[in-house]
Amino acid sequence: MSSRASGRRVGARTYEPPAELADVVATLWTATWDLRGQTPHTTERVPDASANIVFEIGTQAGSRLVGPWTRLWRRTLEGAGRVRGVKLRAGALRAFVRGPAHALADRVVPLATLMGDVARLERAVLEPAEDDAAFAALCDWLVARRAGPLAAEAAAAVAAAERVARDPALVSVERLARDLGLGVRQLQRLFREHVGITPKRAIRSSRLQEVAVRLERGTATNLARLAAELGYADQAHMTRDFKAVTGRSPGGFARALDA
Repeated sequence: MSSRASGRRVGARTYEPPAELADVVATLWTATWDLRGQTPHTTERVPDASANIVFEIGTQAGSRLVGPWTRLWRRTLEGAGRVRGVKLRAGALRAFVRGPAHALADRVVPLATLMGDVARLERAVLEPAEDDAAFAALCDWLVARRAGPLAAEAAAAVAAAERVARDPALVSVERLARDLGLGVRQLQRLFREHVGITPKRAIRSSRLQEVAVRLERGTATNLARLAAELGYADQAHMTRDFKAVTGRSPGGFARALDA
């Protein structure tokens, strides 16, 4: 989240992944900014179960993997810079990284630490002026990097996470397990190993994202009705949940957008 007026100073675009990556990649994305001589821009994001592989110029952060996030994400942009990245589908992280996904939750890890020398890849992704060439190189690398089709367990994790994302009114871990034909402990293990966060956190993140998106689009005109649609007991419960993560009530969040 950031004010709309400030956000217009940052150019952002998203692209669909090629067919051979559609099962593991949610979107390809890029952001550019030139704020030299201007006030910095602060952007915020509510928790997200997806991991991102990020390449950036104009910063010391370097290329990195941002794991599934359970807290408010905040980043201040200043000077000039460009980011190109890929947002993985929740549950697909182990298609590219060894080890359990929970080990990367709430972590930002240099890409070279996980995947070895990436200097050539960084040049191929960051040097082209046009996004098409950059993302073609990135997608070629992702296709080569992945260990073939998703294993059955990983595919089940992706399907479970998408089930949560498609239905923000889904509020019960027990119901999710039942819908998927799994026991609760099976579901919890599946999320721990492949998504990186618990199914309870994933459900909460999905609902908070829905609140933030509707506020940003200006479609949340009745907060009590929105709370009911998302399965909250009442508006006060939704407000407490939202404020615990973002530091603002839904109303305060909406006012900040117009600041």
